[in-house]
Amino acid sequence: MGRLNSSELEHFVHLGKRKYRRERRALKKLFRTNEHRVEPDVKVVDRTIFKYWKNRLTLFSRMRNRDIYMTRELWFSVTPESVAKFVARFIKSCLPEAKVVLDVYCGGGGNTIQLAQYFPKVYGVDNSLDHLYCAYRNAQAYGVEDRVWLKFGDWRVLSRKRRFEKVAVDCVFSSPPWGGPEYLRSEVYDLEAALQPQGLRETLAGLLRISENVVLFLPRNADLSQLSRVTRELLGEQALCKVLYVKQNGYMKGILCFWGARFYNYAGSTAEPSGAAQESSGVAEPCEVAPGADTLDYSVDG
Repeated sequence: MGRLNSSELEHFVHLGKRKYRRERRALKKLFRTNEHRVEPDVKVVDRTIFKYWKNRLTLFSRMRNRDIYMTRELWFSVTPESVAKFVARFIKSCLPEAKVVLDVYCGGGGNTIQLAQYFPKVYGVDNSLDHLYCAYRNAQAYGVEDRVWLKFGDWRVLSRKRRFEKVAVDCVFSSPPWGGPEYLRSEVYDLEAALQPQGLRETLAGLLRISENVVLFLPRNADLSQLSRVTRELLGEQALCKVLYVKQNGYMKGILCFWGARFYNYAGSTAEPSGAAQESSGVAEPCEVAPGADTLDYSVDG
């Protein structure tokens, strides 16, 4: 369809360097062949992703009239747009002065794009060049590509090398890989054994080194006792974590976990998207993150 121009390449952090010439050639080929473009009216033949294709407009509403790009994996890993919008607005309401947000495991850019609607600079990190390519193309569809900066690499390596710790990041968001649709086979999702590519403790420790404001989107059946234990281990016995249960059309999509005083002291309502999110209980006592009276339950109808 078109060549990767120099201004576009700048948004793929460090890919202009000599040591990334192989990745740069691969990226240029993706642009040249217009790889992974979705034909919204052509039914997918892969039965394993058909139910996601059937609800494709809930993933990217602009798929109907703009070019959207998806790999097979992205079909079942992209955050639904209404949920991503809610997350971005909630973070903005809690951190109105924030300028820079980091999205770890950004995938196809579902969350990155919505964060870029509210923050002037959003970094996205992923170890798949195809996913970063899709994220940039999708950001173009929403007109926010100038606010998005994408870093190719294994987050475990980048974290160990403390790559983002010198960047003034106001908030870190992450929706780590849950292991595909199989995560629902367990009654309780083990956040240490099943979360990929590293367990909750190592993931959270690395994110907290970058910013005190951290948001994780986790499976709805996540083990909340692990959240409580890891929070105490990393931040002390009095540490707090806020948990929101997020629903879409009455269906539980997952839980949002917040670390940072600005999140758990927030009690406003301006984060609600189109009046669709309702608070059903109270503010969590964050190290007591069991379901029930001490959690927030949000319904996001997009």
